[in-house]
Amino acid sequence: MAADDFSHFVDACESVRSITSKNAKVAIIAEYLSSLDDASLQIAVLFLSGNVFPRGSSLVLNVGFSAIMRSLSEIARLEPEEIQQIYLKHGDMGALAQHTVSKKEVSPLVEQKLTLAGLYEQLKKIAGASGSGAGETKKKILTGLLLSCSPLEAKYLVKIAEGEMRTGAVEGLVELAISKAFGRDPEQVRQAVLVSGDIARVALLAKRDALSEAKMQPLTPLSFMLADVMFSPEEIAEYYQKPLVCEYKYDGIRAQMHKLGAAARIFSRKLEDISESFPELVDAASRIPDDFVLDGEILAFKDGMPLPFQELQKRLRRKAVTEQMISEIPVIYVPYDILYIAGRQVIDLPLGERKKILSGINFQKPITDLGYRMVSSAQEIAAAFAQSREIGHEGLVVKEPESQYHPGKRGRHWAKLKRELDTIDAVIVAAEYGHGKRAGLLSDYTFAVKDGDDLKVIGKAYSGLTDDEIDEMTEKLRSIAIKDEGYRLLVKPEIVLEVAFDSIQKSERHDSGYALRFPRIKRIRTDKPADDIDTLEKVETIYKRQILLR
Repeated sequence: MAADDFSHFVDACESVRSITSKNAKVAIIAEYLSSLDDASLQIAVLFLSGNVFPRGSSLVLNVGFSAIMRSLSEIARLEPEEIQQIYLKHGDMGALAQHTVSKKEVSPLVEQKLTLAGLYEQLKKIAGASGSGAGETKKKILTGLLLSCSPLEAKYLVKIAEGEMRTGAVEGLVELAISKAFGRDPEQVRQAVLVSGDIARVALLAKRDALSEAKMQPLTPLSFMLADVMFSPEEIAEYYQKPLVCEYKYDGIRAQMHKLGAAARIFSRKLEDISESFPELVDAASRIPDDFVLDGEILAFKDGMPLPFQELQKRLRRKAVTEQMISEIPVIYVPYDILYIAGRQVIDLPLGERKKILSGINFQKPITDLGYRMVSSAQEIAAAFAQSREIGHEGLVVKEPESQYHPGKRGRHWAKLKRELDTIDAVIVAAEYGHGKRAGLLSDYTFAVKDGDDLKVIGKAYSGLTDDEIDEMTEKLRSIAIKDEGYRLLVKPEIVLEVAFDSIQKSERHDSGYALRFPRIKRIRTDKPADDIDTLEKVETIYKRQILLR
């Protein structure tokens, strides 16, 4: 078996999946990576990290549930409904593909080994398919690939296509494996990935002992710096005891804005390219002379006031944004940090200096620098919070003026203040059918927070969404079902909700040990990946905080 055979990759994945030891996983991946040539190394690292193409790539595979099901039904010569029933039995698309290919009644005309490079070229063809026949083209290529696979290879091909490489080889472990494979310092590898956003290139640089060449590059998104949560102006003032940069916490979409030459693009918290949803922002960015990378917020904004987040979501759901929609739901981009300017990375500069650079850029509307203020006392923070809420924003973010920008890290260099009991970002793990006018619709959602590598349920909510949103959720939840229990579906943990509540109480009903009292869905966080949901630790902190406030 050649090192670049797809079967070699699959064997490594199966070995990693079958063990629990982190060190053993790293050792297996490292041994595998060290055996690959340059091209195969970069492909394997992407696949192991749960990606198909590098961050910032214009290529998007866009192979959905239905396309995979149609390919599998063709291979097994079964009706789509029969394949659906088999899927619900297995509860996993990869397992379904493995089962189906093991029963295939159609044989490929030519038997040949599938290589990583060959597979990657075919995936690029799928991503590049466009026009009226794109769906059929994608299915034809995918079916051909599956017919070339062994059952086990089919399992991992579908996992790669779905972005569901849950083998235990998450990006952090892959970074450690890269460092072990080529004898590099793990922290240097991690920093190179955080700064460049390109783990495939970092793997190649590690192999060549050239990690110092990993640089930020506009049009390649990188992980966002994240803020911790504090619960009162007094807590903030007591903790920092110094002047702080104070900004409004906007009720919008956090986004990076990149510009390189004549090209400009916008990336979401999920590092997805959302430029098509906001053509007026892209146009404004492209007219600024310097190249840059900005961190900021997209807001629906009209007549000098922010519009509800639900209005902004309407822009995200549209494949083509019309002039009418731009007029009805105008947006602004509020930059509050700068990471790169005119060929120079500036994340290591103090925030105060980055703010000066930002203020020197001649932004064109609808890119709007709303500025900031300095606060030192609980009274000043409380006054700024009240003003933010009066305008229609969520609250405040305070930042240490000397803080550097740390991609992908959460800490108290930045802190957010929303309201005394905040909200919880949680992921849906089950959905039940409603009653009355909601009969036949999945409208009751059980949600969970993170507890280490596990998910722990903290409640169920059924209020807060519009009829249209419930229709869309029903379709989406059915497409990610892993088990059908008749009255409810267990689903893949993919859909993030922001849940408001009156209080938190102890509860034996949920495995978290807590329950949200009177939970209501504030919004669907389409901009937020499931990896970024809140933790059980935050739930416990809010619970203890409310006791002190009584």
